[in-house]
Amino acid sequence: MQEISTHTINTGFKSTLTDWGFNETWAGYLADFSVLIILLFVSVIVYYIAKFIINRVLRRLIEKSSSKWDDHLYEQRVFTRLVMLLPALLLKVALAPSIAKYPEAIKYIDLGLHLYIVFIILLVITSFLNAVYHIYGELDVADSKPIKGYLQIAKIIIYILGGITIVSILIGQSPMALLAGLGAMSAILLLIFKDSILGFVAGVQLSSNKMLNIGDWITMPKYNADGTVLDISLVTVKVQNFDNSVSFIPAYALVSDTFQNWRGMAEAGGRRMKRSILIDVETIHVPDGPMLQNLQEKMLLVAEGDSTAPQITNLGLFRLYVLDFLRNVPHLNKEASMMVRTLQPTEFGVPLEIYAFYYPPDWAEFETFQSRLFEHLFAILPEFGLKSFQRPSGSNMQT
Repeated sequence: MQEISTHTINTGFKSTLTDWGFNETWAGYLADFSVLIILLFVSVIVYYIAKFIINRVLRRLIEKSSSKWDDHLYEQRVFTRLVMLLPALLLKVALAPSIAKYPEAIKYIDLGLHLYIVFIILLVITSFLNAVYHIYGELDVADSKPIKGYLQIAKIIIYILGGITIVSILIGQSPMALLAGLGAMSAILLLIFKDSILGFVAGVQLSSNKMLNIGDWITMPKYNADGTVLDISLVTVKVQNFDNSVSFIPAYALVSDTFQNWRGMAEAGGRRMKRSILIDVETIHVPDGPMLQNLQEKMLLVAEGDSTAPQITNLGLFRLYVLDFLRNVPHLNKEASMMVRTLQPTEFGVPLEIYAFYYPPDWAEFETFQSRLFEHLFAILPEFGLKSFQRPSGSNMQT
């Protein structure tokens, strides 16, 4: 039916051109290729009709759908790129009947159509893999097991296969023959894709061993990296440092070199605070009545245990006060270890160590809290009759 219709249109258009005074030969050429142009025009119209259906009808159905995967398929243009195959398929079906007299033209046009179809298929697969990445990114496991590297490897393989297919179409050989010839080029391919291969192996090790997740805080002085992991790709790991600069670390360097991951700090219940105040030994003594009364009036005396026993010291009272103070701080993790203890005395005095976990483990907030805490403790020391140790210098030196 299609061949008869095409032949009828061809003959009628040729007769019209001849009646208009065209040479019979040129009238035949124009008639034959005018049919091809009409088919091309029709295929373009079909494409825009299908695109209109996708952008209006299918889009509304996707918006009403409760699932998210179809939204990502639409946003990554999977459907619109699939529609781009319609003109090529329509032309391929109607090509031979429309210009059957010109086998050479059919050969080259068919070659162009094959190349176009392969190129669009590559675009469709790439869009689909991008949609898979975004769909997977909404899962809870996405941060701990990123798949970006695997998808990049898949894209590389698809591009290589697509390139081989395109070359085989151009030279008129089977793709399998080209694949067989690539065995001799394996060494060159390994050299070209060395970073990709190393990055892929490193990505598998990082993921399987749970060494690195998106959102982890890592420190790697060799690459001036000290910040949060933003992205893990096939070749590089993107880290945003605390000064808002961005470091790009080779993925395989995280396996071959050493780096510090602070994820365990958050999993342990917050950022650990472990700092000491050096107490002058000569200021440690058993508190007398007036000191206890003064501390009680200023609400600095903590009633924990037998605090009035003779063996209690002003340092012991201060230690109880600090521990009670920490227990009332809302941002300290009460379920984690919290203690105030004295360490081995040194020539610089008695270290009074404060050990606790601050949550959430934001660096700036933690440093601000820690600074305010120790400023308060230094200021409150004289109320307990204590002094912090400071090496004599300047005006403290006596001749």
